[in-house]
Amino acid sequence: MMNILSPAFSQAKYEQYRDWMKSIGCNTAHVFLANKADGENAGYCIYGNDWTWTVNASFCNLMRTRISDIRAHGFAVVAWLFADDSGAWNKKAATNFPQYLSDLKFNGLLSDASTVVAGLELDEYFSSVQVATLISAIRKVYPGKVGTHQTSGKSSYSSLADICFYQVKPGMSASGIKSEAAKVIKATGKPLNFFELDRHPNRALCDAAFAGGAFGVGNWKG
Repeated sequence: MMNILSPAFSQAKYEQYRDWMKSIGCNTAHVFLANKADGENAGYCIYGNDWTWTVNASFCNLMRTRISDIRAHGFAVVAWLFADDSGAWNKKAATNFPQYLSDLKFNGLLSDASTVVAGLELDEYFSSVQVATLISAIRKVYPGKVGTHQTSGKSSYSSLADICFYQVKPGMSASGIKSEAAKVIKATGKPLNFFELDRHPNRALCDAAFAGGAFGVGNWKG
């Protein structure tokens, strides 16, 4: 679902995925603004099919139109700036985070974002110093809440942000999810979105995360 802004998705396919999320009761859509190689129809960013630093107007127009459409269908939109399988692009972006964020803002890609997350599994490609620099750049152009996300069981970068997006390896029990949520909230002092607690929609584990204090989940099923 996170790649539905990709121009490689036909409009029909985009609408199918949007409507599927709605059908299972989701109220939030998580979308990548840049993703080189992670998942279905990856290979897009605001610069086109490669990180050229030259804005691709047609890509931006489509991404912006779909974000507006997602909002019109009743979803909040969480914008994720980077994906974990995008090493070459992430390395280029790290040379000039302010330029990337300025380009996102100028092209209207942050205007409808309910939350901005610095990236998926950030500790795979950015150090804490780099994440701090990135979040500083985000805050200069975006007034809303900023989140961080790391690999399974990690949450240290959340000290730099407003919200902790968190994941665990699949297989944890409902009681384990509940206690893990409470533990992370206590350790970080941040609101918790238990973003990945299974590989598929899982209502029982989502309910357990909420019982542990999480305010949001990424595996909802109504």
